[in-house]
Amino acid sequence: MDSNIEPSFQQHQQLQQQQIVPPADHAGVEFAPQACASCRKQKRRCDKQLPFCSLCVRIGRPCDYTEDSRGQAPSPEEFTALRQEVEELKNLLAAGRVPPSAQTSNGSGNGSNGRSGHQSSEGSYSNDDSLANNISHYGNQQQQPAWPGSTFPSLYFLDSNAFEYERFQIQAPYVRVPPGAVSSLGSSQELRQMIEHYFVTIHSHFPIISKIRLYQHLANPLHEPGADLALLFLAMQLASSQLAEHQAPQTQLYHDVKALHIHLEAQNALSLHTIQALLLLALYELGHAIYPAAYLTTGHAARLGHALGLHARDVPQMLQRPTTWTEQEERRRVWWGVILLDRFVNLGHRGKPFASADPSLDTHLPTDDAAWDKGQMLVAAPLALSASQTIRAAPFARTCQAAHLLGKVVRHLNDTTLPPEYKFAEALQLNRTFRALAAVLPDEVEADDPAHKPTLCTSMAISYSALLTLYDAYSCTERAIPNGPEAQLVMQQEAIAGLSDLSAAVLHLARRIRDSIDTEAEEGGGGGGGGLSRLSPLIIDCFYQAAANYAWYVRESSDRDCGERLEELKEVLRLCEGKWRVAGEYLRIVEATEFALASAIR
Repeated sequence: MDSNIEPSFQQHQQLQQQQIVPPADHAGVEFAPQACASCRKQKRRCDKQLPFCSLCVRIGRPCDYTEDSRGQAPSPEEFTALRQEVEELKNLLAAGRVPPSAQTSNGSGNGSNGRSGHQSSEGSYSNDDSLANNISHYGNQQQQPAWPGSTFPSLYFLDSNAFEYERFQIQAPYVRVPPGAVSSLGSSQELRQMIEHYFVTIHSHFPIISKIRLYQHLANPLHEPGADLALLFLAMQLASSQLAEHQAPQTQLYHDVKALHIHLEAQNALSLHTIQALLLLALYELGHAIYPAAYLTTGHAARLGHALGLHARDVPQMLQRPTTWTEQEERRRVWWGVILLDRFVNLGHRGKPFASADPSLDTHLPTDDAAWDKGQMLVAAPLALSASQTIRAAPFARTCQAAHLLGKVVRHLNDTTLPPEYKFAEALQLNRTFRALAAVLPDEVEADDPAHKPTLCTSMAISYSALLTLYDAYSCTERAIPNGPEAQLVMQQEAIAGLSDLSAAVLHLARRIRDSIDTEAEEGGGGGGGGLSRLSPLIIDCFYQAAANYAWYVRESSDRDCGERLEELKEVLRLCEGKWRVAGEYLRIVEATEFALASAIR
């Protein structure tokens, strides 16, 4: 055995208390007999204040007054006791159990070693003493490590150059799980069922959480689940929940997620789990038309992503360097999730800037979804954002491409400073690019695995929403510029014809989704939510825009076919309202428009 075995956390605290001698009172401040370990290592001047020196408090690093153990060899009795403890720990780990001393320590673990239960091919694991039981156990612990003096090193924001020059790293504080959050998670069995239901439903169209990393994280017996993981579980439960009829979407669970998130931010517990939970909360608010909360939560997620450094690799990073390809891919998907929701929430909200900048053309798109879920790194060149839309891409990558182009459409329509020649030329270019993407998606939906169709349908719907928004802006002759360039007339013709073609394409998509929902409901699928549980809330906007177009056609021409198509789309919106209440809001807008048009005709 190596003689330089470090003592446990409890022994470490006891040694520190024994070695620190309270000095004479000096204006109410106590001093240690020697400089702290950090100042000794950095050869910095230490004022020896207790419990933490001023320099460590200022830059937010741990302050430890334990004497350097390298010059003090352990006694034979201490060495024998340490060897016995190590042997006991080995035996307990081999038996699949964790000693209380390991449970109460602050070991983070890597998430891939020392599992207490075996993991099945579906990602679930069999140890009943994990999940909610572990979270409940750690939530009841009284000891909570914290940063000295300040809860966050302000140098990270005040002078990031100095922060990087000193090679400081931010260790996220461990925050206990509040008792109320533990009770909301339910039993271990209920928590496992919720996780499985989430990955069957929301994950199918919004894959931002690594399934294999999450289960490895939970199976690691040396990892203490903190409040950020509990927040993520609650957000997963919220996003995949099914509201009862006439139930308000601001449920108790919704308020629990909001409250726990505020509690974590107050403790500066900023992690990847935190922003993932925030994105799921924003998706829930978008799906149930909880405004302005949805708009603000999306912007908050973008700010948090910037603070963590997810938007670029050459900026100060709050998170530790990723150790696996799966982890790096997860961070990429989280930031694409921010971009996706940030663009979508501004689709019908004219004249507002995005909370996140457009990604550069060399930014990599998400890789294959199924391989990433299994942790299998593919031997394939990464696909950049600048790649042609005709190149085959993963389902979620298609959604990201559509979201990026949607952002370009929104920026184009909001920009009132462009010269007319450039504005119409840009509109035509956006039309051609979106048309190319929309043309390949239906074939990919037909040929792809059924498990990926929710994501591909989401990319189709976003493409249709963006094109319908673009066409609506250029189809009206009253908005035309007198003596405008020739490109204005070309774009107007494209818009008028495009509104009719795209509305028919949306109706075809609505029929496909309705049939899929009915089939899953008859087969008892959907993970307990009927056939609606896998429906993305980002699909519904294109149904609304197409229905509004048909309502306008009925007013202008009294076309019977258009009236039938309008009623068909309204019926699909009523069906979607069973899962996402935003569909009911859209339906009421269409019906109010119909009433106003009918009143104007009379």
